[in-house]
Amino acid sequence: MKIASLKKAFITALISISAGHAGIALAHSGGGIIDPGSNNASATDLAAVTCGPGTHHLSAQVKDISGPVPGLLLSLHLYKGNQMTTSTDAISGDANYSPPISLNAGQGVYYMSLTKTNIGGRQFDVIWHCMAGDDATHTETDISVVQFQ
Repeated sequence: MKIASLKKAFITALISISAGHAGIALAHSGGGIIDPGSNNASATDLAAVTCGPGTHHLSAQVKDISGPVPGLLLSLHLYKGNQMTTSTDAISGDANYSPPISLNAGQGVYYMSLTKTNIGGRQFDVIWHCMAGDDATHTETDISVVQFQ
């Protein structure tokens, strides 16, 4: 099935990009297609990002790399514990990243989710970094895909 193959390819790409040495890497990007069947307006992708010792925050951005569709936007959400922040790629298909967001919640497991505003598959790219307090030092990072729709 084509959708299953896309999911497997996306998961494999995210894991291999983030794997680095022994499952750990310092900076990351990956992408795929959210709602490849173009029939789920509430499709949500979810990944768990584990930031290692010395982490102050997780930063991320999303880029919609599909063609423009009025009213079809991608949003990236970061949350950990009782904190959450969101950034939206406000221009559909312009191939520019959303404004960067950061969640200052120290080391541990953060959740990164991607949602969209309407029916339609969207090809995307996400950049994420676990960072120390100096905002220049990358800390250890691991990712696992929890849900891909």
